[in-house]
Amino acid sequence: MKRATTIVQNKTKISLAINHALYGSVIAGSILSTTIFTPIAHAQPQENNAKDVSGIEIIEVTSRKRVENIQNVPSSVQALSSSDLEEQGIENFEDYALLLPSLSFTSAGPGQAQVYMRGAADGGDGNASGSQPSVAIYLDEQPVTAIGRNLDLHIYDIERIEALAGPQSTLFGASSQSGTLRIITNKPDVDAFESGVSVDFSTTKEGEPSHTIEGFVNLPLTDNTAIRVVGWNKHDGGYIDNVAGTHTSALFTNGGELSFVENTNERFVEEDFNTLDNSGLRASLKTEINNDWEAVLTAIYQKQETNGVWYHDPDAPNGEVGDLEVQRFNPETMDDEFTQASLTITGDLGDTELVYAGSLMERDVQFNSDYSDYTDYYSTSWIQYYGCEYYGSATADCTNMMIAYNDDNKYERDTHELRLQSISDSNFQFTIGLYHESSSHDYRQEWVMEGIAKGPDFEQFGVPDLWYLTDQKREDNQSAVFGEFTYDLNEKLSLTLGGRYFENESKLSGTSGYGVIAPGFPIIDVDTDIDDSGSIFKANTSYQLTDNQLIYLTWSEGYRPGGINRDETEVVPRTYKADFVENIELGWKTMSEDQNLRFNGAIYTMSWDDMQLTRYDASFGSPVGLTINVTESSIIGIESDLTYMLTANLRLSAAASYNQAELAEDLTVGNNFSPEGTELPNVPEFKGNISARYYVPVMTYDGYIQATYSYVGERQSDIFKYSGGDFDTDQREDLAAYSITNLSAGIEAGNWTASIYVRNLTDERAELSKGIASWDSTITVNRPRTIGVSFSYLFE
Repeated sequence: MKRATTIVQNKTKISLAINHALYGSVIAGSILSTTIFTPIAHAQPQENNAKDVSGIEIIEVTSRKRVENIQNVPSSVQALSSSDLEEQGIENFEDYALLLPSLSFTSAGPGQAQVYMRGAADGGDGNASGSQPSVAIYLDEQPVTAIGRNLDLHIYDIERIEALAGPQSTLFGASSQSGTLRIITNKPDVDAFESGVSVDFSTTKEGEPSHTIEGFVNLPLTDNTAIRVVGWNKHDGGYIDNVAGTHTSALFTNGGELSFVENTNERFVEEDFNTLDNSGLRASLKTEINNDWEAVLTAIYQKQETNGVWYHDPDAPNGEVGDLEVQRFNPETMDDEFTQASLTITGDLGDTELVYAGSLMERDVQFNSDYSDYTDYYSTSWIQYYGCEYYGSATADCTNMMIAYNDDNKYERDTHELRLQSISDSNFQFTIGLYHESSSHDYRQEWVMEGIAKGPDFEQFGVPDLWYLTDQKREDNQSAVFGEFTYDLNEKLSLTLGGRYFENESKLSGTSGYGVIAPGFPIIDVDTDIDDSGSIFKANTSYQLTDNQLIYLTWSEGYRPGGINRDETEVVPRTYKADFVENIELGWKTMSEDQNLRFNGAIYTMSWDDMQLTRYDASFGSPVGLTINVTESSIIGIESDLTYMLTANLRLSAAASYNQAELAEDLTVGNNFSPEGTELPNVPEFKGNISARYYVPVMTYDGYIQATYSYVGERQSDIFKYSGGDFDTDQREDLAAYSITNLSAGIEAGNWTASIYVRNLTDERAELSKGIASWDSTITVNRPRTIGVSFSYLFE
């Protein structure tokens, strides 16, 4: 196993990266020197009836698996607290992803995102049998990471969301290669009864209305036991129109003659057809067994149903569609349902704490889509020949080449972690633990053509009208022992060493092949398993300049496991190995003495070795998507966040990141080529946001006004720059930069709150992803301008 051992630092590149990021975030450079080295003069609190906000909220995180003030954690952590989530009106993944500069993503719609951090993106196509994501997503103590299908949990009654940037594999294991995203739910409180309800109604420009109702109750049952129940029901109206159109299919008859037939989509024409319905329930029981032991049992259920698509096709070759319009000729639906049960037991052993965290998750995703555009790419070629003439008969010619895609997924995952950690005030702190995970993914993917010729040998898999089938099961098991040890050399200087030894087992079994027996394309059967093991390490030193100012230096490694390809060719072997990221970062945490100014950040460089790349490409010599270890990439960047209470009533927040992520070597695979220095795909060089919240009296009530501006820079759609025998065709397309402005205003009176908001004020069309195939011109976009009102009431 090749390991990244050396990071070659280019001083010019680092200087450019730092200067660009500091300039782009506007305030970072000047505040850094001011915060660390000089006292700050703050505006005095105003004497009025507005809500008096005394100092910046202190956020406690568990990024090192222990409760700590975020300012005391010597690593890059961006956290959205419960109040942040409420103030910003966060409801789903895309909402909070926009506010976390270290996090980037591509998306084809709700629950269909691929997530990246710090620019470490390989351009993978989300293939279920391909490489695992490079960012792990956690729901409480359990990883819920899935290839191309992020768990899009409805955000309500959430304690916080943490974005841990940079390799986190020491404590969080596989796929925490370039970062970890954590969603932490609120737990029961045994001390007090509390409940609340919220309702929301909104309208979208050129779309249908949306509404949400959600509520919770925290009920103490005894002096030491409480239950917390949360429920929600959400409907998002559509804004994409499926407009009338025709699709022309080229056909070969059984006599070898070429003909054309037109099909209409009149059965599926519908305005605002991309609707979402999300409902769920969460119940959590906490019992304090005695003064030293407590247990928390939690069950979460969510069902998310969508109709339609979240992309439009204004650049379609036929010129029949425009803004927020598509033409689809088959059903477009997705049902995403999951259940998670978890148990956490915590025991106080004196100077140490013992924690067991176990979780079981089941997730079913059924997906149906129109795939007819695929035949446009191969117009009058082998699809028509083998689908029509080869299996035609005197009475059974093809009637059309329309393709429907049906995808049925069943995920199962159980995890168990046992850890022992110090809780004393000693100058030696530690966390040691054992971890085991078993996961499986059954997926059946059918490409169906109702108009295909019905020859005598057609039903190869016993399924009528089947063009192609993938029916496989993927199993991944992980066992590990891990630990981190921190020693305070004196009152200011601390040293941390960490490591993880892991053993992974992967198995892939099942079949891929054509429902029609196409010569030269045999049925592909796979039943292979591999074992892998290794170690990754971390070293960190931190220095406390003052009680409120910390600097740190970290060297860390992250990895994602290797795996198995469902086919092997002269270009791509049957298996691929783990890839590793090596990271060096210098960071700072600062807070003014009066807690009116907080400024955190980090400068880093990362080397990504044996990068895994998953894609379908005919030059790989196979009809299926495959994964291969390719080359090395380098990333240089900076990320920072700032919060400033200008007055007792006015708070400013800003966050930004800059990444120069590129290939460190030439990349050549099949007929594809990218030279050294090519920018990695799907992530912007610059991403940032700034928010202002002003508390103002409204008659006898506490009022507020808030504005948030977010910017995402230009990205590239593909990792390969050139294709073709002479590398003369540019494959990469620009994903345009975009900016989103949200406004809100409201009043608070006792236990109730009312607000009005405008999201996407300028009606921006954010390009969240583009089809990279030459036959796919679709662009996934965000929701147009939306105006809404919300009301909430808290019962105590």
